[in-house]
Amino acid sequence: MTRPLRRPAAALTTLVIVVTSLLMVSVATPAQARDHAPQDSAVRLPAASSLAAGEDASMYLRRLALSKPSLRGSARKQADALTARPRLYGERIICSATAPICVHYASAGADAPRTSAITPQVVLSNLEHIYAVYQSSGYRMPEADHTTGGGTTQVNGLPVPADDVDIYLANIGSHGYYGYCAPEPLATSPNAHHTPAFCVLENDFAEFHDGTALSNLQVTAAHEFFHAVQFAYDASEDPWFMESTAVWVEDQVFDSINDNTQYLPYGPLGKPSLSLDKNTTFGVYGGWIFFRWVTEHRPALVGKMPGIIRSMWERAAAGSHDHYSLQAVAGALKAAGLPLRTAFARFAADNRAPRSAYSEGRANRYPIAAPANRYRLSGARTVTGTSRVSHLAAATERFTPRGRHLRGKHARLRLTINMDDTARGSAAIVTIYPRHGHRTVRTVHLNRRGGGSTSVPFSSRRIKRVELTMSNASTRMQCWVGARYSCQGQPRDMRVKESFAAQVRP
Repeated sequence: MTRPLRRPAAALTTLVIVVTSLLMVSVATPAQARDHAPQDSAVRLPAASSLAAGEDASMYLRRLALSKPSLRGSARKQADALTARPRLYGERIICSATAPICVHYASAGADAPRTSAITPQVVLSNLEHIYAVYQSSGYRMPEADHTTGGGTTQVNGLPVPADDVDIYLANIGSHGYYGYCAPEPLATSPNAHHTPAFCVLENDFAEFHDGTALSNLQVTAAHEFFHAVQFAYDASEDPWFMESTAVWVEDQVFDSINDNTQYLPYGPLGKPSLSLDKNTTFGVYGGWIFFRWVTEHRPALVGKMPGIIRSMWERAAAGSHDHYSLQAVAGALKAAGLPLRTAFARFAADNRAPRSAYSEGRANRYPIAAPANRYRLSGARTVTGTSRVSHLAAATERFTPRGRHLRGKHARLRLTINMDDTARGSAAIVTIYPRHGHRTVRTVHLNRRGGGSTSVPFSSRRIKRVELTMSNASTRMQCWVGARYSCQGQPRDMRVKESFAAQVRP
């Protein structure tokens, strides 16, 4: 049974976050708490408007927080209210002894945890584990916010640490949300791109029944806390890069849960014609599989995770290389001896056989997209075709031998390809699927103008099918025009004409 889509904003309704300060009540006794505890959450998530495509709560609040310095008057007041931290009824705090993290929770009312499975102590323990994994892998940790985060200023008679990351538990599940993190630019540097953050997690995950409460907490906390890590690099980075790597990291920290497989049909596995970096509602989540492919081919660990994704974030960090997402990804791949053109072509071809190409593909039944076109060929004949391939996307043509004229062992299929210039990222790979045994993958040598040819076996007795995968890894962008791709830009090489001729020789 297909599991319902979760994070982003639970599925089929689009929501805008409205964070309001409903109550500031000091709890004197448990009896008072029972008498006056609010029945509504301190965090409001009404379906008042639509979030932009590719945006969930974290990305929406990020965009709003970064825009505040340019807002004035009522617009600024509204933005301040929307990005405010929740004020919990009878707020209590527990802080870690091993990591700079404090968990804030309500002592009564709608935001108070209601199950024994998810307690503030359980949340804190999992956050300590997540923090340890990220820290050991060399990532920047969330920046200090220089605030105790509200509520009491002491825990067990000791001051609440002012520089800890504040995590709030609130009943946001009633509105379909699992969690979010929001950047908080410091008043001393309001225009800085690297910022502190606070996070809000569902208080007990009781509303969700498609996983255990604990597994839902774990992947949500790993995902959202990674946003806080990202904000320490560059909170203004491209949403697709933030979301795809945050979904990728879920499986790195909690490998046995595999919650992120639900997004695969919406990314390159299920929609290979969709640009990897396009901010679409679920596509940015399905894009995690690209980073999984990268780490399976460059698996060298730093601490407990492959180091190459961290090297991408280091290149994207504000004040250093300060590359936008696609530049950072391409630069890290090149430094690792895996140029983007080569990597993306191999990635697109492997996505044609994901259950054998990925270490967890068979166990998790990774989806397989239909080819762009199918051709059943019998006897000596030639077919021609054209596909329009967008930037960071691919198209696959399938050729199947049929009939007695191709039963001989000398039958061949000759493919002649005419693509865009290779300097613009064009590449072609032919994959041969035998009736018995493993597939064979061949890279087609293209000249600089994108032309090339190859000949492969095509006996109907021995070959089940042959596939030609043509990919476009162009990185040419017109940046900062408010579009939905890397650098808020428009790709210069969209829907590029890629042509082929397939000639059968019995």
